[in-house]
Amino acid sequence: MNSFISMLNANFKQFLRDKTALFFTLAFPVLFIIMFGLVFSGTDKISYDVALVNEDNSQISQGITEAFSQVTIFSVKDSPRDESLQLLKDGKLKAVIIIPEGLGIAALSGQTTDIQVYYDGSQTNVNQILMPVIKEILQTINREITQTPVLFQISEETIQTKDMSMMSFFIPGVLAMSIMFLGLYSAMPLIQQREKKILKRLGASPISRSTIIFSQVVLRLGLAVLQTIIIIVIGQLMFGVEILGNWWLLLGLVMLGTLSFISLGFLVASLAKTEEGAMPIVQLIQFPMMFLSGIFFPLEFMPDFMRPVVNALPLTYLGDAFRQVMVDGAPAFPLGVDLLVVTGWLVVCMAVSIRFFRWE
Repeated sequence: MNSFISMLNANFKQFLRDKTALFFTLAFPVLFIIMFGLVFSGTDKISYDVALVNEDNSQISQGITEAFSQVTIFSVKDSPRDESLQLLKDGKLKAVIIIPEGLGIAALSGQTTDIQVYYDGSQTNVNQILMPVIKEILQTINREITQTPVLFQISEETIQTKDMSMMSFFIPGVLAMSIMFLGLYSAMPLIQQREKKILKRLGASPISRSTIIFSQVVLRLGLAVLQTIIIIVIGQLMFGVEILGNWWLLLGLVMLGTLSFISLGFLVASLAKTEEGAMPIVQLIQFPMMFLSGIFFPLEFMPDFMRPVVNALPLTYLGDAFRQVMVDGAPAFPLGVDLLVVTGWLVVCMAVSIRFFRWE
């Protein structure tokens, strides 16, 4: 029994010394629960901005307008057709409902009229909530007025030229996440080489320090291109996801995003002295980005008090830029803002890394 207690005590102390195992066993489940709780705690307060274009101004159309204004999840805006559709393309609206001229007259004569509902097909998981609610409201109005659903029909129109699937939303997010992992873990080889005195010996050799760093960067950039090709090919062959944007612009985004997260990885290598110390830092950076950057969950799900955090994460902007370029998704931010923020992270992290990095 004494030997068993001694071994149990020794194993427990070894477990406590393993910071990575300690993190994933105790801290990670807690962070995981808190992260999901924070993300979905605001779902009961979600408000979708929609435009209702009333081109008829009959009693029936006014009743439809009044019905939508009373739905708590909608923030209904009244603007002209062209302006509303442009706002939808810019990502500032989730749907545009157009009540056509002549609906009231057609209803009195027993004719069926189409009510057009425009939406962003790339926001698939949002539309799974939004579109059914819009349909149900219109169908309820239909039944209440006529007792049978023949007053008007719902005509769905997407602002994209091609239909979007759920994977069209996820593939750009997966690519952004992969680039984040690739860049952040660039810290580990440097820390390992520093711990084993390899960097010190290389520093004393004819090889310049810039060559050592540049080789790491080029390797990661090459891997980023390779994983981008793999993700796109799988998306196209298995799920039919088509790349709608400019391929050269996409390549430039991949390069910029990879460099930005490499610089963040180098920053971790500058702050952490050992690999054990670096791993928790990397994990504390990557997990909030995965759940709060909008690559898997729409930003509308985030409670208001978390939006400053969401808007500060580089992955938020990289994922948004990928979605705009790859599948022509409605933007959360203008593409220029995405590029500016990701570049800003690159410059700041690289400057801090150069200031604090130690070769020994």
